[in-house]
This record gives sequence, C-alpha cells and structure tokens, in this order.
Amino acid sequence: MRQFVVIRAAAIVVLGVWSTTAMAQTSTVENGGARETFVGTYRLIVTEVKDTNGAWREEPNFNRFGYITYSDTGYMSVATVDKNRVKFAGNQPTPEEAQEALRGYRGYYGPYTVNEAKQFVVHHRAGQITPGGEVDAKRFFDFVGNRLILTPAPASGVKEEATRHIVWERLPEVSLSAEAKRFVGFRRLLYTERYTEQNGSIVKQGQRNERWAGAYIIYTPTGHMMAHLMDKEGRRPYAGDQPTPEEALAAYRSYVGYFGRFTVYASEEPQYVVHNQEGTLNPGRDMDAQRFYQFRGNVLRLSAPLRTNDGETTGLHLYWERLPPR
Repeated sequence: MRQFVVIRAAAIVVLGVWSTTAMAQTSTVENGGARETFVGTYRLIVTEVKDTNGAWREEPNFNRFGYITYSDTGYMSVATVDKNRVKFAGNQPTPEEAQEALRGYRGYYGPYTVNEAKQFVVHHRAGQITPGGEVDAKRFFDFVGNRLILTPAPASGVKEEATRHIVWERLPEVSLSAEAKRFVGFRRLLYTERYTEQNGSIVKQGQRNERWAGAYIIYTPTGHMMAHLMDKEGRRPYAGDQPTPEEALAAYRSYVGYFGRFTVYASEEPQYVVHNQEGTLNPGRDMDAQRFYQFRGNVLRLSAPLRTNDGETTGLHLYWERLPPR
C-alpha cells in the first residue's frame, strides 16, 4: 500500500497576493522521500516583502519572470529575468551596461537537499552568476495547493524573522515526443571542441577545451530548458557587495545564461533542437537558438550553426553528459 504524508502550510490573500500567515491549507504528496515533494518545474508568480507591521505584501514594482526546476535525481536550477530591459547600444556591452545586465538576471544551479522535518531546502550552488556568492542557499518552504513558497533564511536562521517570500506555481507536464523525452534531465558539460569544415566535411578538429566544463543544461518534462555556461577562469569575487562596472563586465563575459521552451526536430537532416530563449543574460537577445544534436550513449552533443569568417567555416561542439542520481 502506498504511504502518504501531509505537508501543512498557512495562507491568506493580501491585496490579491498569496501570503503565509494565516488560514491552514494542506498539500498531499507521496511518501517516496522528501525529494519527491519538490520534483517539477515552477514559474515565478510574485515576490513578497514584510512591511513594518509584519504583513506580507507584493514587492513594489515587481516586474520579473522565470522558472525553478527540481529533478528526481537531486539537482535544481533557477533563472529569472527582469522585464523590459534596455538593449546594449553595440554588439558588446560597456562596463556600465554589463552592470545593469547583471542586475536584471539571476541564475544558479547545483544539487539540492531537503530537510523535511524542519521544512527547509538547501540549494548547493555548483555555479552561479555572482562570482564568490553564497554557496549553500537555505530556503524554508511551504506548499499551498500547486504553489511553492520559498522563504530565504535570514541571518538568524529563524523563519519568523524572514522578510521575503518567493512564490512559484507548479507547471503541468506536456506531451513530448519519444525523441524529445531523450533530452529530459540535467546534464553537465564535459568539454567543447572547435572544428573547421570544408565542402560538408570536417577538415580540422580542434583541441578539446575544458574551461566551461561543469556547466549545466537542463530539459524538463514541462517542455522547458535552461542553460548555465560558466567559465571556470577569471571568476573573481567582487570587492564589495555590488560589482563595480569593471567587475560586472568580467562577470558578464564569463557567464552565459538563458531559458525558455524547447522543440525537437527529429525528422530533419541533420536533426536539431530549438531553444526558445524567453529570457537571457544579454538583453535583447531573446530569440530562437538552433542546435544540431547527436546522442552518443549518455552524452548529448550540441552544435551551433556554422559560421564563415574570412573564407573559413568553423563550428563548435559541446558535449553534455547526463548527471547520475545523487
């Protein structure tokens, strides 16, 4: 017989926004372990702040969207972006533009651990957009219907002293093709490899590059994807709480992040997947990104369309290995 546990949460609506301060509701989950409570992909609904009277209210000028996802294998990823950001004036950002871009995009990834008894989850950040940022991020949690309310732990570690809520809504799984299902899961970058092509054939294969090794790409059963590419070199912590323009530019150049939906075109030759970039670190670069793909056992090879410069046609392979269960 299946066993079930009940997770209790308190909720009221304040100014049309969910809060966690009164009326008890319940959410039932299968007792297959604390991890199963979280498994799924959620979209950001709102963030709340506590006012001087102790009431939870929508954060002023809330204007953000994004997703958080938890896998049944023990990994998580989150990416959010501010709406209506200003595009860069040129192809590359100025230090001040990079500083503004970092303010408008948040992202990190890594394993997670759930403490069901004390009702908190810890996001163990294997990589993040902020160099030298907090590694273990503790979040108290409440499930209210199909919503997940995460409360960043204050310095005291006492939930009642917290001043911020992040409210997420669980997304339904979609009907994926058999080929699209092969993509689903968390993958870690092994290495990249540049090559030169002539008349449809590779004439020069480059050395493998592991500077971006350890980055994550994620495909979910809800039809969404996230990419976090982090250069292991040159990621120096900021001198202060906020980056200077020069520090922001260095951080921007060493991190690539985007998220959105994905579509697989398995009947094409060559086969490819499209990443619909709903949100990116680079403002104004929200677009469809085509990636040719090939599965080799547990490794997914993705390749961007070829580029021709000075008569030479070059390409880049990225090799992603599926992460094992934790």
